[in-house]
Amino acid sequence: MRLDGLVYFYRRRLRAHALQELLAGIGIAVAVALVFAASVAESSITGSAAEVIHRVVGPATLQLRARGNEGFDERILARVERLAGVEQAAPLLEATATVRAANGRKATIDLAGTDVSLATLDGLARTLPIATLSPDGVGLSQASAQALGAGTHAGEMVTLELRGHAYPLNVSAVLGAEAVGALSHASVAVMPLEYMQQRAGLDGRITRILVQTKPGAQARVRGELERLAEGRLTVASADQDLALLGQALGPSDLASGLFAGIGALLGFLFVFNAILLTVPERRQSIAELRIAGARRKAIVQMVLFQAVCLGLVASLVGLLIGYALSVGIFHLPSSYLAGAFPLGGGTVIPARAVVLSLGGGVLATCVASTVPLLDLRGRRPHDAVYLEGGVPGNRLRGIPQWRLCAAVSGLLALASVLFALTPSAAIIATAVLALATVLAVPVVLAGLLRAAQLLAERRQGLAMLSLALSSLRAASVRSLALAATGAVALFGSVALGGSRQDLLHGIREVAHSYAADASVWVTSPGDNQATVEFQPDDYAARLAAVPGVSAVRVFQGSFVDVGGRRPWVIARPPEAGPGILRGQVVDGNARLAVARMREGGWIAVSRQIADEQHASLGGTLTVPTPSGDARLRIATITTNFAWPTGVIFIGTADYARLWDTAAPSALGIELRRGAEEAGVRRALTRALGPTSGLEVSSAGERQAKIEASAGEGLGQLKEIATLLLLAAIVAMAAALTSSIRQRRVSLARLRLSGVRPARLRRILLIEATLMLGAGCVTGAVAGIYGQVIVDGYLKHVTGFPVASVAISARPLEVLAFVLAGALAVVAIPGWLGSRVSPALALEHE
Repeated sequence: MRLDGLVYFYRRRLRAHALQELLAGIGIAVAVALVFAASVAESSITGSAAEVIHRVVGPATLQLRARGNEGFDERILARVERLAGVEQAAPLLEATATVRAANGRKATIDLAGTDVSLATLDGLARTLPIATLSPDGVGLSQASAQALGAGTHAGEMVTLELRGHAYPLNVSAVLGAEAVGALSHASVAVMPLEYMQQRAGLDGRITRILVQTKPGAQARVRGELERLAEGRLTVASADQDLALLGQALGPSDLASGLFAGIGALLGFLFVFNAILLTVPERRQSIAELRIAGARRKAIVQMVLFQAVCLGLVASLVGLLIGYALSVGIFHLPSSYLAGAFPLGGGTVIPARAVVLSLGGGVLATCVASTVPLLDLRGRRPHDAVYLEGGVPGNRLRGIPQWRLCAAVSGLLALASVLFALTPSAAIIATAVLALATVLAVPVVLAGLLRAAQLLAERRQGLAMLSLALSSLRAASVRSLALAATGAVALFGSVALGGSRQDLLHGIREVAHSYAADASVWVTSPGDNQATVEFQPDDYAARLAAVPGVSAVRVFQGSFVDVGGRRPWVIARPPEAGPGILRGQVVDGNARLAVARMREGGWIAVSRQIADEQHASLGGTLTVPTPSGDARLRIATITTNFAWPTGVIFIGTADYARLWDTAAPSALGIELRRGAEEAGVRRALTRALGPTSGLEVSSAGERQAKIEASAGEGLGQLKEIATLLLLAAIVAMAAALTSSIRQRRVSLARLRLSGVRPARLRRILLIEATLMLGAGCVTGAVAGIYGQVIVDGYLKHVTGFPVASVAISARPLEVLAFVLAGALAVVAIPGWLGSRVSPALALEHE
């Protein structure tokens, strides 16, 4: 068939069934938007971080990096510069700090101290304002300045809180994109190296040296740097942070990817069901063309052309909606990773996400649109669609229910086996379970209709129920499509929403046990993980002298690179109990592990780290430390405590020795019995003084901050579950609206027979409730099993602390919400449909 002919037939269809095509397009757009938004949000963190890292390192290919917060002697820089094959080298002193404006607003930043050699190295010498590296000043990125308030500009006074002290500083410059490129979108600040060393109490120390090698000399220079490091410094590629960040995002990406993958699967089923609702009219059109003499090839071309047009337009709309979601609702906050990685704040759209989302939407539409082509088989009469009972094109050839039951049982068994043997195959197991859910719908719907029929026969006053049942049987394709839409919607909402709740409960348990190590905490502002060291001074002694304080304990912590990971190191004092480990142990005993860490030489480590390093309980793990590689024995194996790269627990005595530092990163304070917490906290704040730059918080406040920070990286899971729930309501409402629209003639016949609009509305309500009720109940029950599968994936594959599935009313709440939402949205179309003119029935006689 020629192109103009294909266009003619599609324009003809649009004139006759524009609303039906629009509603089908809504289902396609929603599915594409969900997948595209999740893809863009995930890629934006690594993409924007890559821009920041590449902006900082410039042409540097290697780096010499400290293994602890105390850094290393800056005199090593001169030795690096003298190495043969080194083109240029630049020093950096990095620390996490807080900047507080006069208006009270504050921002946690990555503070870097450097000199002009870095500007020369990365090509900023011509664009970086000369005032940026002026003494007694700090240059803020545009993102940092905006976080402090719109009025923050060069010349304004701010307070820098760094390593336990607060200093008033002048904003020397606000660095926009024209000056520092992608760095303007990151929460960073720059100041002169010597000035930062003085303020941080790290005279003569640096944390990194970026090295640009001469062409062909990289391997030789790397070997020389490793000899220079003497096993106490890390030699790596200049952009090592990017690979480590990718690994850190891995568990969250796996979780989000699982949710998005399930969302895509359910989106395809939404598309399929949306197209299925248009099958009756499409089958009638095909029958008319065949009677008129059209060839099978021409009909196939027409159907696929219409599917491509619908899928392409709807998918493009879905891309636009998905982009809006990715920069708004789905935008992933990444401050929970900021303490360990340099991060940007831009949105990056990978071409792969565009192609897959667009192509997937079109492909799903084409596959779903092939259902009417079944009428082209073999010797099937051209007018077979009109010979069927009920509404033409709506008859569904029955499959024996015992076969459906057998198929459902087989699929459930297959999903169970996949889940038991390979938890990483959760998406496949969930797809199998979703298919079983759809196949179970006809059985459940048939059983519900049979029960309703028995009820109608026993109670003669239920005439409206009998009319509703006859309408449902006359439109079996539409009935099953609507019921399947409800099943898919509830399956996804219950499975994903329930798993998210289990994950959040697990994180809440971790946050509670971590904060319970002390009644009151003293930390650097915004340091939820206690990894930002501050100068010890006499803070502990001052706080111990406060009335109501019974003990002050020193906690330490940092991040360390082990293999391709950057785990969180938690150093706990001997007095700390096993509470934080209890409930998170995968292999071993919490109390025994704490006792062994007190002895020294033992650690607790996350399972992902142990597996990656081929270590087991009682074995050894090599941990890179500032004093050299330390071989430590594994006392117990745990979850990742919601830190995606894993954790390492160690005693403070071992930490102070191996990291060669006495600087605390947190002070845990125990109160005397009967002491008033609020009064003691005020006294502690006064004892610290206004220039400490430290923060006093209760255990409850610290728990809330940790919980919010840990859950931040999983925020997308909430958005996916919520969007899926809303998409379910929209998809079902669109399906119901389309169904009512298509039945205008049959509704007009009922009006012609004397059925009043109010009664007709009740009939429509009964029909919708039966159809969606059957599907939603099926989906809710299957969703609970899906929740178990997703929980297993999150626990065994990503290492997150996931609470056990508990019996709750949530599936019932979701079922009621979706049903009520869909029926409420479709109220207006139902009201309009009930008032259709009886004359319409005469026109179609």
